[in-house]
Amino acid sequence: MSEHAQDATSGTDAPHPQRRRLAALLGLAGLSPVLPAARAQSGAWPTRPISVVSPYNPGGTNDVPPRLFGEGWQKLFGQNVLVRNQPGAAGIVGAQAVMNAAPDGYTLLSSNNGGMIVQAVVKSPPPYDPLRQFTPIVRLVTGANFIGVNADLPVRTVGELIAYARREPGKLNYSSAGSGSFGNFLGEYFKLLAGVDIVHVPGKGSAAAALDMKAGLIHVMFDPIVLPQSADGRIRVLATLGRERTETRPDIPTVRESGGPEMLLDGWFGLFGPAGMPREIVERIEAATRTVAADPEVRRKLLTLGLVPDILGPQAFREQIERDLKVYADVRTRAKLVVE
Repeated sequence: MSEHAQDATSGTDAPHPQRRRLAALLGLAGLSPVLPAARAQSGAWPTRPISVVSPYNPGGTNDVPPRLFGEGWQKLFGQNVLVRNQPGAAGIVGAQAVMNAAPDGYTLLSSNNGGMIVQAVVKSPPPYDPLRQFTPIVRLVTGANFIGVNADLPVRTVGELIAYARREPGKLNYSSAGSGSFGNFLGEYFKLLAGVDIVHVPGKGSAAAALDMKAGLIHVMFDPIVLPQSADGRIRVLATLGRERTETRPDIPTVRESGGPEMLLDGWFGLFGPAGMPREIVERIEAATRTVAADPEVRRKLLTLGLVPDILGPQAFREQIERDLKVYADVRTRAKLVVE
């Protein structure tokens, strides 16, 4: 969202088409009564609106958690929570804007393992250190990634996709949220494990890439967004990249069950602040997030989109990031991955 655009909850400016679609899909008309509407009573923070940066173009999967949780935070804190898109360099531009902000709890970052882990692993020099230059506040959701293809592509399993790509090396392409995104990382990892040559065409966000795939310009994507975007039949979901089938779509096989290699890199979306945020603010945000996640309607909306509310507090979240940095660096080294 631009600097002049309002949060999806404010409704004062004309919404971007992608945001209209996202708002309609999420039904952001209010949370169920389990959430108290009163302002949290202890402490001075917050005394003014909170800005949450989503470092990708509007309408993509990364927009979902801050907008859904943002409604709940807004009710609990009694202050507006303004989600603004600040895209660029597959999440780096928005992340660096928050990294350089005051650590007062009024400028936060909603990002994912693509923007925070992949970028720190594949770029030389890294654009930032997610542990030293940010405050990990809370993991919001985990999400299975899915392999989707344009419905006109004559494949119905991952095994058939691999066979097709091997017969026609370099003919197929895949897109992602941008160079260096998690979808780009997954695509290159898939190519290595499957022994195929598929050309990466960076997208301007996952929503735009999905629209290009519907139009026939893109053949394959590795992204959670292919699940909700498959509703009109123009995208075919082949498999989930998770260890097990998803709770809401048990009919979708895993990559291995669908004839492909075992790929076990799960996605997550979390909330960060600049380094040095006061502990009491971090703890208040964590507590509020757990309250929002307990709302059945929030859970239902997230599950519909292939996302699972899966809260980790600051210490556990930090430990996961430490593990992920090692795992992703190992994958990069073994696979000799080159991400543009």
